[in-house]
Amino acid sequence: MIKVVGGKSLVASEGRVVRCDLRARIHRKLGKRLAVGDEVELLITEEPAPQEPSEAPGDEAPGDEASDEEGDEQLPEGVIEKILPRRSALRRVRDFKRDQIVCANVDRVFVVTAVLDPPYKRNFIDRVIVGCERDGLEPFLVFNKVDLADDAYAELIAADVRVYTEIGYPALCVSASAGFGTDQLAEAFRGRISAVVGPSGVGKSTLLNEICPGLNLRTGAVSEHDGRGRHTTTAAELIPLPSGDGYVVDTPGLRGFGLWDLAPGDVARGFREISEVAAGCKFRNCLHKSEPSCAVRLALEEGEVDEERFESYLRLVEELESAPEHRQASRRR
Repeated sequence: MIKVVGGKSLVASEGRVVRCDLRARIHRKLGKRLAVGDEVELLITEEPAPQEPSEAPGDEAPGDEASDEEGDEQLPEGVIEKILPRRSALRRVRDFKRDQIVCANVDRVFVVTAVLDPPYKRNFIDRVIVGCERDGLEPFLVFNKVDLADDAYAELIAADVRVYTEIGYPALCVSASAGFGTDQLAEAFRGRISAVVGPSGVGKSTLLNEICPGLNLRTGAVSEHDGRGRHTTTAAELIPLPSGDGYVVDTPGLRGFGLWDLAPGDVARGFREISEVAAGCKFRNCLHKSEPSCAVRLALEEGEVDEERFESYLRLVEELESAPEHRQASRRR
């Protein structure tokens, strides 16, 4: 599955793209929605009509310019008859809304953030990492727009990068506009199916345009009104790498990353360094807030746990604790 456009899905099959419907009985039986990256079995139901010879240049009637909209492209039509089991899925669990599968069957999740423009938020990085740890996916952190940082700010960003790499998460500083670090990023994509996620405006599509010449994904500027990025990618899309040895999923910008399926006591599993130290806590159900003999608090005081990472942990625990019990119970069903 390479893209979902309206009520149709675009599927790569035997070197061509097929526009497909999902059989109603399959949808009812499975009770789940298709996601980019899903592997399916399909049946071709209609081949495209032969193309008429193109008119000579200048012969077009007014208003007859060819449309480049995806819905107008002549593609074979088909129907999806079976969805194969997913080996992985990145899930975004939304409060009181239908859960979203951001993408399926990916190996690595590239979490892209801008060091400036839009504002840099480590809490978002930490939340996506928790989601990756929950779903058994490997996060790779990408700090984009480093060319906008002065020397002093660049040192702060470098210190943050060290925090994550020392925990065991690979990270890379890049600049899509300056072409800095993009060769290393392209190498990190090779040999696997990757997903690129992050807020709007951080430069995900610009990075992919740099790595995949001729791709021409739409890009946009950050709003001067609120500092947020404008959505330019409106639907996730699976893109083959020019090297031919991998794929990458470009995803729409995320303003948040819901984790409502977690209980407060599960959050530490998404923070490797906290989970490791927590084995020394006096109480097995310690949440590391104000409990006595808390090994995590001691490690924090001694500088063994990063303060901002711990703040991200506490914020998520308190968010889940504030949720009504019936909501948490419904999320776990």
